[in-house]
Amino acid sequence: MANRKSGSVELSAVNRELQKVLSNGKVLIGSNETLKAFNNKEAKVIIHASNCPAVIRWVFEDAGGNGNGELVIYEYPANSIELGLACGKPYPIASLCVTDTGDSEIVRILTPDVQPKEKTLSISTR
Repeated sequence: MANRKSGSVELSAVNRELQKVLSNGKVLIGSNETLKAFNNKEAKVIIHASNCPAVIRWVFEDAGGNGNGELVIYEYPANSIELGLACGKPYPIASLCVTDTGDSEIVRILTPDVQPKEKTLSISTR
């Protein structure tokens, strides 16, 4: 079953991890490329804008029954123009998919059961 998440993750954290993926990983931009990667089960993360065409969004909503259990689908809480700007592109992006996350922690951030990393303090008692 695909993990779904929308809007509850801090947008700046998503944008930061998206920039890391764009520089270190592999991202396919555009609805056609995203659908191809989705159908070939190559996509690890799919991000679609809030104004993504309904036909494309319905395909992603049916992802839960597709048996692609490691897929994370995230609805970006802004429109396609802002998603394009977050990717550093001067054009709108309705959807994109990540096939290689590189050094990014985007899967961890967009996974619904995110637990903050525990910090341990080393205190020496003499």
